[in-house]
Amino acid sequence: MAYDFAAGCIGGCAGVIVGHPLDTVKVRLQTQDFKNPVYRGAWHCFKTILKNESVKGLYKGVTSPLAGVGLINAVVFGTYGMVQRYYDGGNLYSQFIAGAVAGLLQSFICSPMELAKIRLQVEKGKSKCGSLDCLIKIWQKQRIRGIYKGFSMTAVRDTPAYGVYFFTYELLTGGKHVSTLMMMFSGGIAGMASWLAVYPSDVIKSRLQSDGMNGPSRYKNSLHCLRLSIKEEGGYSFLTRGLFSTCVRAFPVNAVTFTVVTWLLRFAELMPTYDKQPLQQPQQQYKLINHISFKELFTNSMHLFEDGAV
Repeated sequence: MAYDFAAGCIGGCAGVIVGHPLDTVKVRLQTQDFKNPVYRGAWHCFKTILKNESVKGLYKGVTSPLAGVGLINAVVFGTYGMVQRYYDGGNLYSQFIAGAVAGLLQSFICSPMELAKIRLQVEKGKSKCGSLDCLIKIWQKQRIRGIYKGFSMTAVRDTPAYGVYFFTYELLTGGKHVSTLMMMFSGGIAGMASWLAVYPSDVIKSRLQSDGMNGPSRYKNSLHCLRLSIKEEGGYSFLTRGLFSTCVRAFPVNAVTFTVVTWLLRFAELMPTYDKQPLQQPQQQYKLINHISFKELFTNSMHLFEDGAV
């Protein structure tokens, strides 16, 4: 289980570094005033941020997901691994259930992290504070209610999203060891599928969490936000605003995340385990890991290449 958590942590950090710029574009498009739009589309938004705020503008708020994604992905992949072991591998249905449970649990960590991230991303010009400062200020004014603003929509989004995420990945890979290229492709498609399934709820969540930054709050709750947005914008088209940049971002982010996590778990499997040694030989059961030679690890790793796993 420890390997599940560690691999999820490292894989999540890699995914954030790859995908945060397009996440900033997504949030800007979702939250801009439709009556006086600043950006004409994803590409125009990207160029404008780069021109006016440089690369730092694209990475605004990155410290929040970077600090939180390790814990989030550790919870996601760790919970997923535990539920799968409970089902003893199981079928595609168990993959969905395991992913949904993981998504629900990580919402408690994800919601405050995304609140700080979104508020920093929406802020124009140079950021006046960091993610932690942002959360501290919210806590001082609104306590736990402010910190968990938008939590319900985070849970509504992430519970089915992670179910679809793991279901799609397992469907494409067949639960087998596949090549790195197939691994990346499956992870990318799984990420895109999960966003397509729940994107409208993410739009509502972003609007709720950015609401009240520069004045009184406009929305009473998620349902009121939905109704008011439909009324003001004359339809439902706003629910897909930023979807293109999200899908473009989702493929490389999840391709990297799944590949890093899977390879770390594969290398973990190569490490000798001693908990299955006979009880009459306890000295071998607790053999230190640093006694393993690099040659032994390298030789075992090559078996993956020989078996066509890469």
